Formats: sequence, C-alpha cells, structure tokens
Amino acid sequence: MAVPTRRNKGFYKRLGLRLRELRNRRGLTLEETEEHGVKSWKHIQRIEAGEANVTMETLLLLARIYNLHPSDVLKGL
Repeated sequence: MAVPTRRNKGFYKRLGLRLRELRNRRGLTLEETEEHGVKSWKHIQRIEAGEANVTMETLLLLARIYNLHPSDVLKGL
C-alpha cells in the first residue's frame, strides 16, 4: 500500500478531509461504504486521515457513491 510522501502529504491530507466531509454529507459511516462496493472501510479511513494514497479506481468509486463528478471531488485542492 502506497503512503503519501513528504512532498505531497499536504495534498493527501486535504483530499482525505474532503472525502470525509463528502461521506458525512451523504450520511454514510465508514462501514457502510463497503455496502456500496468499497473493498475495505479501514483503507478509506486511512485515506481520509491522509495516511494512504488513493487510486484512481477508488476515487471514481467514491465519487459515484457520493453522487458527484470526480472533478468535483478534486476541485480547489
């Protein structure tokens, strides 16, 4: 599992906070993300904490779960 580097850690921290905010807006728990196709809610927890890189596949899946276009997830980061 890839870990954010010092150089891009700030970006992944901001992305994680954005993903947590979007999940909370949808009223989903971490565990409920698995019901929507996420392989591991624990990995999502690490992504939201800025401790793990997010793959394009996971980003697209989360955007779909949150009913957003992927560019809306990344906007302003």
